[in-house]
Amino acid sequence: MHDHSIIPVLLGEFEGPMPFFTHLMNFEKRFKACSYIYYIRGPKKHIIVDCGGSMEHAKPPIPGFEARDICSPEEGLGKIGLTCDDIDTVILTQLHPDHVEYAYKFKNARFVVQKKELEFGLNPHESFAFAYPKDMFKDLNFDIVEGDREIDGGVSVLLTPGHSPGGQSVMVETGKGKAVITGFCCIGDNFNPPEPISKIMPVLIPSIITDPFQLYDSMVKVKEISDVIIPLHDAAFAGKNAIP
Repeated sequence: MHDHSIIPVLLGEFEGPMPFFTHLMNFEKRFKACSYIYYIRGPKKHIIVDCGGSMEHAKPPIPGFEARDICSPEEGLGKIGLTCDDIDTVILTQLHPDHVEYAYKFKNARFVVQKKELEFGLNPHESFAFAYPKDMFKDLNFDIVEGDREIDGGVSVLLTPGHSPGGQSVMVETGKGKAVITGFCCIGDNFNPPEPISKIMPVLIPSIITDPFQLYDSMVKVKEISDVIIPLHDAAFAGKNAIP
């Protein structure tokens, strides 16, 4: 058993109408969410989850959304004594721009991506092409995986599609059990549906999806396997030095 921890490196924040995250629910509410790089502290290699992007890419081009950058990857990693050149491995949960735009800054890293995600990203459906700007990722040093796989001792990827065709979550063995960083864009509300929804289903899918049934199953998979769930964009981690 490993005793790793996860350091959330806050890059930006955004907010908008709640149905963006809670599908067809909470029309009267607004959300606040954050964009992070997650550094995994413990393995011999320097591993991060996602590499971030401009907050302009984290919000849809429609009214009602606000976003602001807080710091660059260099500034954020610098606060924990690292540089972009120190990073050996970047695990990409997806190839959407707010998760991959800054990949070019990590010149010494290999980029772990699911085969299905890369295939779709290089040839996306017309309706989703806006979310896959190929110039951001087509020339990266990829480590292409298929399905669940251990990346390093105590760090594994889990195939969790639905938000994107090859989304992958990251499971980290910690002193408090298995912590899972979700491979799909969500907040804590997605894992805690209100009544009476909670009596019908244990999760509530977000609205940006390629397959709602796959995403639902992926969320249930994460909820069942996790001791600690880390919803990818939850604002609650902005003030934390480490998880758990």
